[in-house]
Amino acid sequence: MQNGISVFIGAITDEKMGTSKIVEKLRRIGGVRKIYELTGTLDIMIFAQSDSLREINALVESVRACEGVREATTYIVLEETENKQ
Repeated sequence: MQNGISVFIGAITDEKMGTSKIVEKLRRIGGVRKIYELTGTLDIMIFAQSDSLREINALVESVRACEGVREATTYIVLEETENKQ
């Protein structure tokens, strides 16, 4: 989906709920392509793609509504550069 819209969604999760349970719920959301478990201020980074902002908005709302997600911040990809070294 090279012409679609790509987003990263950084999430802070509830420490009382296991990360693997949250990831399983997030995997079911349409448009989610990859989920990364992180260290640092964010617990999870989600990479998602869709063809329209309306679909992206619905996807983000689904992530925010997911049990165990306390906060979510969306980063829309403006430009992508691939390192071919």
